[in-house]
Amino acid sequence: MDASHKPINSESLGMAKKRDKKVYITDIAINKVPLVQYNGFTDNQNQLMQKLAQEVLTVSKEQNDSNEVAITCDLGADNPLEVYGVSFGTEHEVDVRADTLSNHILVSQKTVAVVVLHNHPSTQTFSIQDIRFFIEFSVKEVMVVVSNQGTIHYLRREENYNLKKAAALFNECVENLEKDSPLTEVYLASLSFLAKSSEAGIYYR
Repeated sequence: MDASHKPINSESLGMAKKRDKKVYITDIAINKVPLVQYNGFTDNQNQLMQKLAQEVLTVSKEQNDSNEVAITCDLGADNPLEVYGVSFGTEHEVDVRADTLSNHILVSQKTVAVVVLHNHPSTQTFSIQDIRFFIEFSVKEVMVVVSNQGTIHYLRREENYNLKKAAALFNECVENLEKDSPLTEVYLASLSFLAKSSEAGIYYR
């Protein structure tokens, strides 16, 4: 999808991000990242996704003070873990496209996985910003959120994925939000989208 075409309500971008206290990553959290059976993935791909989730936690712990990090890789590459893009964020957010290699993989490859670390107890699953990114830049394979405690959630487009329905559902969920909307309302908006995501052909776990 062309980034200049934005069917999604942009007002949500200005919403205040009120977060609770950051959780620092531990080796225990890294080691306990589960082996998830991703919908439609092979055993090898599932194992690769587990390693990517562990890698995003490790990179954040060792190189970014447990702040947010995003890894973007091409699952179709011969060795996906050898070459991947890394975007380093702040305590509250990360821009996946800020990294040149991440952006290149995102727009040029067919089997893209984006793994985003969230580091607050209030961000255990996808935020409104994550969902907007998933829709607007048409993540081609899977988008994963990993918490600092090793919890995993993911979104994947199914064969019946409908971009127009996804954008309309997003707009419906955020239409009552304001720039100063309480965190609870913003969180409920994201949960509302996730609960209805299958209507647009999106698999959520």
